[in-house]
Amino acid sequence: MMSIRNTIDEKIMPVIDKFTNWRYMKVLMNSFMGVSALSIGASLFTLIRSLPFGDGYIEFLKNTGLYDILSIPVLITSELIALYLVIALGYFMAKSYNKNPLSGAMISLGAMLVVTPFETMFTFTDEAGEEISTLVTDVIPKGAFGATGMFLAMIVGILACRIYIWCLDKNIKIKMPASVPENVANMFETMIPAGLVFLVFTVLRVALGHTGFGTAQELIYSILQEPLTHVGGGLGGAFIYVVLPCILWGLGIHGAMVVYVAMSPIVRPIWAENMMAFANGEAAPYPAWNYMPYTKIVMIALVLLMVFAAKSKHFKVLGKLSLGPILFNISEPIVYGTPMVMNVVLIIPYVLTTAVNFLLAHLLTTIGLVAPPTGATMNSMYPLGMYGALNNASWTGAALQIALVALNLVIWYPFFKRADAMNVKAELETDDVQTV
Repeated sequence: MMSIRNTIDEKIMPVIDKFTNWRYMKVLMNSFMGVSALSIGASLFTLIRSLPFGDGYIEFLKNTGLYDILSIPVLITSELIALYLVIALGYFMAKSYNKNPLSGAMISLGAMLVVTPFETMFTFTDEAGEEISTLVTDVIPKGAFGATGMFLAMIVGILACRIYIWCLDKNIKIKMPASVPENVANMFETMIPAGLVFLVFTVLRVALGHTGFGTAQELIYSILQEPLTHVGGGLGGAFIYVVLPCILWGLGIHGAMVVYVAMSPIVRPIWAENMMAFANGEAAPYPAWNYMPYTKIVMIALVLLMVFAAKSKHFKVLGKLSLGPILFNISEPIVYGTPMVMNVVLIIPYVLTTAVNFLLAHLLTTIGLVAPPTGATMNSMYPLGMYGALNNASWTGAALQIALVALNLVIWYPFFKRADAMNVKAELETDDVQTV
């Protein structure tokens, strides 16, 4: 065991730390976390639209016009998510180099707008029944700033800001005397780098206009985002996303953070597309990525066993302390308090229950016993039952969560008894030593 632990500490952990602390990964993570705040804000309106009151409730919202009103915050989040992301990327990239973050954000946003042609083909049917296509200008192409533009936002946000930073590092700027106020000096310093950035991306836009892709959005989506989403966006990718963190926790690695950072370029566009579909009243294109309400509850069974069946003092106290947080899907107290690190006895059921819950949720959803997820972005800290019901706007989501907790109790029990017995033995030995 010590040999395995030493190998992890000496060989694996330095690689993981280097990856998670890599400047660009940290910028991506901070940017996505910043954008997530908007999604959480929109989820308040999503909550009202997702209440599990049946079709009559939805009809009431539509007939009163509330459905469209509640969709506005969701739409401005999902349809413009790439713009928010490119601003966040420019901000955090500049900040990581100790440059003015607001200038970095504005330059990245400008670069994104430069490569976006504000025109689109519009097709309509005339009175004779013939389809006529015409180029409409001064409009935003559908999806340009939505989920399909997120990969481009990542590239443009980082690249534009790096050009800005490079210019400042090379003193390609207008230098102002020290007596000039900082905000005025920053304005002049930014002029030349911003002009160079806009020149580069204008040339890129014009060049792409003479290719079969036409736009930067179409280029990146076709050669990068669509293939990656196709490979990692299905059931297998979602399964890896929920199960791998459990395995990494057992190795002493913050699994959720590492997996989120590594897969965020795929995950965020998928969630954005699901959210966009929900806002437009359509089925989620990637439902498997919204099964999290059924996998985040696996620790509830372990805590219940600690509260009602533990014989060791350690588990009894830990269970009582963790019961409140775990009902709202806050698992850190139980993960760190058990602890899960290098705890083979409890990591096995942790991984197993997560996998079983995910696969059962998929099976029951596929055969129609459980309503499919709406695709809406949900705050994971809703309590048991409510979280499931809001996820698919149906009582079946709550019922499935409760049924899975019961099943998880069965899976956890033999492993829990073994771990509890080990704790009792250790506590008795400690008491004997203290008595002597």
